[in-house]
Amino acid sequence: MYINRSLLMVLAVALVFSPSALEWVNTGGTAWYRPYLLWSLLVLLGYWIQHQRSHDVH
Repeated sequence: MYINRSLLMVLAVALVFSPSALEWVNTGGTAWYRPYLLWSLLVLLGYWIQHQRSHDVH
């Protein structure tokens, strides 16, 4: 099974920066939209990876 290099890099970066990101989201007095920013970034990143992958197939 082949693992896409960019996906592997994203997972490694997520592993390294997840404690900082969770602290950023959970800090007191935060804006209500902070968790949605993280999820939006994840969705956009997944879309970008799939978009790149579909171009490689053709």
